[in-house]
Amino acid sequence: MRGGGELRLADVESSYDAVVVGSGMGGGVLTLKLARAGMNVLLVEKGGLLDLAPPAPGEPIGRYMYGMMTDEARLSFVGGETKFYGAALYRFRESDFAAVEHEAGVSPQWPISYADLEPYYAEAEELLCVHGSPAGDPSEPSRSAPYPHPPLPHDPKVAAIVARLEAAGMQVAAIPRGIDYGPGRPCVLCPTCDVYACRLGAKMDAETAAIRPALATGNVDLLTQAECLGVLTDAAGTRASGVLLRQGGEEKRVLAPVVAVCAGLEQSVLLLRRSRNAAHPEGLGNHAGMLGRGVAGHTTSVMFALVSASEFGARHTKTFAINSYYEGAPDWPYPIGVVQAGGQIPIWEGVSRLKRVPVEIVAKRSLVCFYMNEALPTLRTGYVFEGDAIAGETPPLQNVRSFARLRKLAAASFTRAGYPVLPARLKPSLWHKTGGAVMGADPASSVTDTTGQAHEIAGLYVAGAAVLPTAGAVNTGLTIAALALRTGAAIAGARASVAEAASVQA
Repeated sequence: MRGGGELRLADVESSYDAVVVGSGMGGGVLTLKLARAGMNVLLVEKGGLLDLAPPAPGEPIGRYMYGMMTDEARLSFVGGETKFYGAALYRFRESDFAAVEHEAGVSPQWPISYADLEPYYAEAEELLCVHGSPAGDPSEPSRSAPYPHPPLPHDPKVAAIVARLEAAGMQVAAIPRGIDYGPGRPCVLCPTCDVYACRLGAKMDAETAAIRPALATGNVDLLTQAECLGVLTDAAGTRASGVLLRQGGEEKRVLAPVVAVCAGLEQSVLLLRRSRNAAHPEGLGNHAGMLGRGVAGHTTSVMFALVSASEFGARHTKTFAINSYYEGAPDWPYPIGVVQAGGQIPIWEGVSRLKRVPVEIVAKRSLVCFYMNEALPTLRTGYVFEGDAIAGETPPLQNVRSFARLRKLAAASFTRAGYPVLPARLKPSLWHKTGGAVMGADPASSVTDTTGQAHEIAGLYVAGAAVLPTAGAVNTGLTIAALALRTGAAIAGARASVAEAASVQA
């Protein structure tokens, strides 16, 4: 196997043990798991390798995401959106796997338990170099082993804020972060981390933590600037047989008994839709009409905690969170959500020119915090198809009053500590979307089984945000990685069983 990212489609082999489409958290981690199991894998990415030459003296270490994006095509890179994520790597809380009543409805029960996923959470934390601690977090789930690394240290000015919050009666917890930090390690805790691509290779994104070591096994070919036009099946439509790829003006069929669709939520759904055939006229995995359904996410906004009369200065700030309201509050019966300190993001660049100067003045004197709660899926939330395109979307259910309660509680926490709060006058956003190809034990209400394999189509798997039945209220990255490891273990185990049976017959 050649590895690398400069393959032409003509150089790609005619068959592999597995083809993985998409190189984000789900695809990257799954590729590594399969490669370490000895499988020959073709990893297909629509975009290319991100140019991250080391910074020149005086340059910022990170490259700002929105400063690089001029069109939608440039949003695709090896490593996907993780190249720019904040590396907040939480386990879902144990309650997130159960049916939980919210203000707007019921968050549905998962087909697996937290205990089923816990070993893979531990494996993912090791892989992604997670720094954290359960201290100060009443929602922290049980674990079989400590965090692989201690929590990141607070910047001195951030530590002073934490101390005042705790003195005012708040429980403050470390944000678990996937950062390669410590003696002799590359991370320097710079201010350009959240929504920036790291030019030191210190952020544990999908490329750095998974794809590079996968290529190093010699079992992986990486094909960039290539599109998967469709997933192929046998004539009966009961088994995956490969993919149809296009690079430039060239097309090629590549055969594989395992195909994993990991192209991000919306693109994964669209790929399964346009792969429809005579046996699956509405799309692969869409026998029950669930493809594109069950979309969930996080209702999210920001607030500015004024912590300094002068500019706060460039520093690493994304190190603490308040998770005390995850399950609710004494005067509120429903789950409320979380508050996280954000990184130093030039948020003023995303507002109108009229507002830019005052927003910049406030932001540079503030600790910018995100607050978010769960937006709920139903059998109707998600996409409406028109042919092979998405013609409309029904959004997940918003817990409006709970979100307002979260904002009030968060602001009160900082105010008691002596920091006035200015909520951003922005419409809340939907972040961290999940669903569209949800897993489940019942084929009538899901697209894949509990291992990520499509119902009724052997060898076709989905990994990534699309399979999550709910979004919880914490960042989804670690859960995506853990599920990908679980899917990889199932694929490798099934392959080993077939090989063992063949050897017995021989």
